[in-house]
This record gives sequence, structure tokens and C-alpha cells, in this order.
Amino acid sequence: MSKQFKKHFVLFAVFFSLFLEISDSGVKNSGAAEFRIDNEIQVEGSPEKITSTIFLLNGNFISLIGENGEITFFDSDKQIFRLLDPVLRIQTQLDAAETKKRVELLRQQVMTSPDLDPNTFNAFAVKPVFQSSEYEDVSGTLALQSSWVDYLFVTHILNDSEIVKQYFDSCDWVCYLHLRIDPRLTTMLVRLEVNRILREKNRFASRISVSVFPKGKVPMAKPDKAQSSHKIILRLDHTDTKRIDQAKEFQRTFTMISFDEYQKKVAEKKKN
Repeated sequence: MSKQFKKHFVLFAVFFSLFLEISDSGVKNSGAAEFRIDNEIQVEGSPEKITSTIFLLNGNFISLIGENGEITFFDSDKQIFRLLDPVLRIQTQLDAAETKKRVELLRQQVMTSPDLDPNTFNAFAVKPVFQSSEYEDVSGTLALQSSWVDYLFVTHILNDSEIVKQYFDSCDWVCYLHLRIDPRLTTMLVRLEVNRILREKNRFASRISVSVFPKGKVPMAKPDKAQSSHKIILRLDHTDTKRIDQAKEFQRTFTMISFDEYQKKVAEKKKN
């Protein structure tokens, strides 16, 4: 496993995670359908921090990675993902339902493969079970442990059913999308299970620490670690509107190409 892939392997264990603090937290049951999440992820051993902003808009979302990183649109009505690269000025789109179907088919194929080694991370990821789950009601701390990955969450309750639904639906769609982009990112399958646990508990995490053991907790195993923090802003301002409008303008003007061609061009850009 290359150092770069290991970085992304653990990065996606926490990607599109949960809320650091609630701006305007006195708002309860607001019915707010448009809000923003600012994310920051730090992978241990890497000097750079990954930052992103996700706008959740009436069931749709727009994800902006850094200043010139990839933009992702999700249209919940049309069930379409659209990916845009602002540097290359290109875009592509994927059918969301087909994306989810392909991921679930991949999961079933791996689970039923006679060649599947049960002592691998992939075997755990396709059907993740945490041997230990400890929740402290007073502090809101939730710890999930397994032989392959450990999570530690500091959690909170958010009393707005609309935000709860939009948030967790979006979390799941992001997992399916990134598995479609790169099927090797099986940490996304684990995140789907984590999303389910947190959705059931109606809990949101202010901070997340994750330790991934790609070869399991064997003697002398050194995990890949990452930490993330996230902030939810319940009211969009003029700057937010300008960023959303600019992303939509890119969607109208960038050249549309096939998904395979898009992936090839983006990969070539990252090499240069």
C-alpha cells in the first residue's frame, strides 16, 4: 500500500464527518433546509490539512474541496452526481441510483467470493461488526472498536429533524460516490455502518479520532490515524450565496465528458 493511498485510505474513514459546533445553536426545530458545514481533517504524519465546505440545500448538496479542488453536486430529485474540476474546467456526471447499486453489488460479490480471506480488512469492511461499543451519556463520548478500525466520537444532539435527515442522507451518498470513484476505499463501507449507528442514536460528533489497522491489530501493528473537526452554520450569508452561484455557473459552462475520461484527466493533473 503506497504512502499516498494509505493517506486517502484513512482520510476517507472520516471524510464528510460530523459537526464541530453549532453556530446559532439556540435555534431549535427551525425547519432550516439550507445550511453549511465546514470540515477540517488532519492525517497523522501529513503537514497539510484537508478543508472542505458542504452546502446542504433542500435535500441537494454542493461540496467544495479547498480553493481549487473538485466540486461535487448532488441533485436529489434527478438522482444525479455531477463532478467538476475548476482547474481543468471539465465536468462529468453519474447516476446516483446506479452508483449505489454498483457499490452494493460489489459488496455482495466480495462477501460471496470463495477467494475472500476472512483475515483481511476488506472482509471486515463488507460486513463491519464492532466488538466494543461504549457510550457515555453525560459526556456524549462514543467509542467503537474492532480488530481493524477504532473510532472515538464526542457527540451532541441536534433538535432539528430536517437537518438530521439531510445530513445523514448526504453522508451515505458521499460514501457511495467515493466507492464508485475508487472501489479500493473500503473504509467507506465502514463509514456507512458508522453512519447507521449514529443515525439510530440521533447523535452528531463534534470531533472524531480514527485509527485504521490495514493489516489488523497484529503484534507491533502501527495504525494510520486521523482527526477531524466540523462546524455547522445554520444560516447562509451573502458570501455563501456567491460561492454557490459560482459553482452553478461552472456547471453551466464547463465541458461535459465521460466519467472514465474525467478520471483519467484528473489523475494526470495530480501527477503533474
